[in-house]
Amino acid sequence: MGDPASGDVLGQKASASRRAFEARAMSPAKALRRALARTADVLWDLPLVTQGVSQEILDQDGCLELLVPGTLLILLDGPGGGIGLVSVDRQLMTGLIEVQTISQVTRVPIEDRSLTPTDAAMMAPLIDGGLARFEGNLEGHPLLAELRGYRFGAMVEDGRTAGLLLDAPSYRAFRVGIDLANGARQGELQIILPEKAPADAEAAHAPDTPGRHEDRLLLVPAQIEAVLCRIRLPISRISGFAPGDLLELPADCLAGMELMAGGGHRMARGRLGQVDGMRAIRLTWPRSGRAATVADTPAAAGDTEPGQKADWPAMPQIEAPEPAEAPEPAMAPEPDDSSQGTEIVEDFSDLPEMDFDFDFEDS
Repeated sequence: MGDPASGDVLGQKASASRRAFEARAMSPAKALRRALARTADVLWDLPLVTQGVSQEILDQDGCLELLVPGTLLILLDGPGGGIGLVSVDRQLMTGLIEVQTISQVTRVPIEDRSLTPTDAAMMAPLIDGGLARFEGNLEGHPLLAELRGYRFGAMVEDGRTAGLLLDAPSYRAFRVGIDLANGARQGELQIILPEKAPADAEAAHAPDTPGRHEDRLLLVPAQIEAVLCRIRLPISRISGFAPGDLLELPADCLAGMELMAGGGHRMARGRLGQVDGMRAIRLTWPRSGRAATVADTPAAAGDTEPGQKADWPAMPQIEAPEPAEAPEPAMAPEPDDSSQGTEIVEDFSDLPEMDFDFDFEDS
């Protein structure tokens, strides 16, 4: 049997240490309360008051018992494939939809209707903003590694579906009573996050941690084609092609090369040249670093306002004139046997040498 006096001393020391820590750091309940209020104020200038925050550790069955039928259920995507859940009751959901659509929270009775993914999407600003500020408020807290990294995912149809998705042994559940617009609407928000051991939580946030589908995605082929220009020719001329025939290209085609992904999606433009005896393409990117928008590129400068969708100019095309009388398609001559096995040596002397000695400027 241990000494009761020594147990009392250890308990006093633990309590003192806990009180000292709480004095230095913000508790999760207080951090969540402040995060939600601040997010509603910044987004919509909406008075949001939390009437109480409780948290408890539950197993899967305990989490499902918290879910009230008819509430909006939203899946949270977390680091390392972690899955969380948010439950928003009808009063709170209606108030958040009202402030985003008519800029005020009313006292109109809630409508008994089916929930839709649009309802879930309207909750995303409060969820993502609140969770991001929640993490910031918990800076330095031992639970930060376990609670950070969760963001809006998708709507879940019902509690049964949610139960199939929750696969962690235990969960940390936060229940928050919320008052909107000085009592116009009152409801409850529940945030359920998987509980992880400290080592597992840190590993989930490691930058070199592979994703859950990385092995399969690395096997997916990604084909990129470099298109110099496009030529339109009559079928009669194409049928008469023979080895050694030359195609005339426009003089400016080297500066108008396009990189095309699958499905004909234009990724970028560039200029064809050579480096150390090998073909090379200098890419022309918008300054913003996003291929979908344009800021100031040689191909579109002056034609597109900054921030608009990039409208790359059409690639140069050649349309050969139709012959007066289309001759019968000629069969290609038989290849000379003497040329079989001869190695074709590519000559890049006509391609301009590319100089890559330059510095990128921060934009």
